[in-house]
Amino acid sequence: MIIFGTRPEAIKMAPVINVLKKEKEIETIVCSTGQHREMLKQVLDIFDIEIDYDLDLMRPNQDLFDISVNTLTKLKEVLTTHTPDILMVQGDTSTAFISALASFYKRIKIAHVEAGLRSYNINSPYPEEANRRFISVISDYNFTPTEDSKQNLINEGFPKENIYVTGNTVIDALYMIKDKLEDDFVCNKTEEEINLSTQTDLFEKPFILVTMHRREKFGDEFKSVLYTIKEIALQRPQYNFIYPVHLNPNVQGPVNEILKGVNNIKLIPPQDYFKFIYLMSKCLFIMTDSGGVQEECFVFEKPVIVLRDVTERNEAIKAGYAFLVSSNSSLIKEKFFEIEENLKTGYNYFACENPFGNGKSAYLIKNILLNN
Repeated sequence: MIIFGTRPEAIKMAPVINVLKKEKEIETIVCSTGQHREMLKQVLDIFDIEIDYDLDLMRPNQDLFDISVNTLTKLKEVLTTHTPDILMVQGDTSTAFISALASFYKRIKIAHVEAGLRSYNINSPYPEEANRRFISVISDYNFTPTEDSKQNLINEGFPKENIYVTGNTVIDALYMIKDKLEDDFVCNKTEEEINLSTQTDLFEKPFILVTMHRREKFGDEFKSVLYTIKEIALQRPQYNFIYPVHLNPNVQGPVNEILKGVNNIKLIPPQDYFKFIYLMSKCLFIMTDSGGVQEECFVFEKPVIVLRDVTERNEAIKAGYAFLVSSNSSLIKEKFFEIEENLKTGYNYFACENPFGNGKSAYLIKNILLNN
């Protein structure tokens, strides 16, 4: 049984689901918690995935307590009705942790996709850093994206025989849709739809893609970064700064207060997965506090300024295409102008191999399961 609740989980599980569904020796059941129904539907349609169980957990204004309690209760029913040999979770969401916990309570083996990521700061990212550590303690199969993440688990005392380096399944997912992004008809249609929905021509200028929504930065630190982005945008009117703004009021409030009205900052609604990937493929570079974007941007060869204090994807930093700047205004501006100048001179940030894999992760996971 594969379970997910958020859009990023579904994206990273999609290649695994598709590979396992084709394998006659494995019966694969797909379970969705139904937390982000509309955002999930976009991904399920793109990857042609059908849900077998929907826990229907979407509730207005629910918090981590609500998600945890309701997931445990609903999964108790599902895992009693249909007891799998293995329950597979992805990443570090509360959905992943609580699902693994429910599986542990039912004495069902747990497989963890994207295991071993660590920032070693329990509050950053919050609550994800704690979630992924909790899952590691009870997992039977740890599918790590890199050697570094494998070594994290070994250093923490987990047995080597339960750890498998597979690469990251998000690379598989991107390769599955990359051909569409190279089709002129699809590109033109996508741009038209984005411009129509935002009532502006976002592609009239070269643009920088911005995403920022991490809860550990809410408050003064978040506002400080927004003021820095505003300052850079005013200094660089030749670029657009496209910012799909998360719906969380803690993001919407300060973003609109500080950035609204700046001519070349385009505040747009959250985009579906395909449109967001399209924006990533067309931008000059990226400013983000997202974890997944640090992996995805390699496929499109887009440098990334990481607006976080620490990252669990240090491979991107070591590879030289991602730059950790925290909320430091001087450092953000320094890296922005440095990347801008390097791109003008043709500097190649992507001369190395992708540290997160070659797009074969799902097949490796399937073979490991069959061999065991």
